Amino acid sequence: MGRWKTHTGFTLLELLVTLGLFTIIVSAVTPSIGNFYKRNKVAAIVNNHSAAFQLARHTAVNENVFVVICPTLDMQTCDSDWSKTKMVFVDEDGDGALDGNEEIIGSADMVNDYFIKSTRDSLRFAPFNTAQNFTETISICPEQDNSNFARALVISNVGRVRVEKDPTLIDCTSS
Repeated sequence: MGRWKTHTGFTLLELLVTLGLFTIIVSAVTPSIGNFYKRNKVAAIVNNHSAAFQLARHTAVNENVFVVICPTLDMQTCDSDWSKTKMVFVDEDGDGALDGNEEIIGSADMVNDYFIKSTRDSLRFAPFNTAQNFTETISICPEQDNSNFARALVISNVGRVRVEKDPTLIDCTSS
């Protein structure tokens, strides 16, 4: 008598059902993964910039010096594009520019593919616990003209840094 061989594996119907369920799950999860990435990238940028501002403020107060933070292309001169690297330096002569004898004490990373806008070109912290400017707002947006997932760093005139999370109060416009 012949023996029946048992075959293991999937039938075509089982394979199609499994593939269909996998497709539905992947299509449902993909948009939320993109949003998760955007939210976390913005949070990382906010944390990096906030740390640079805190360094500037604390150095100004603790060492009784003026400290400037500004965007730069070459770590020598200030620029106005806040998506570039930010340098933090002790401004001994109070002119707002990095001179040969002044020391760079920190930096914040350059940000690619995100829109960063500021109300000022640079920020100067004074030794008597003020920012020496009026309030400054730095908007960090995943996309220009779209404030979804955007955050803003608001630096008060006394130098305190806070994070604004309300998208209606964050300006992501290009002008």
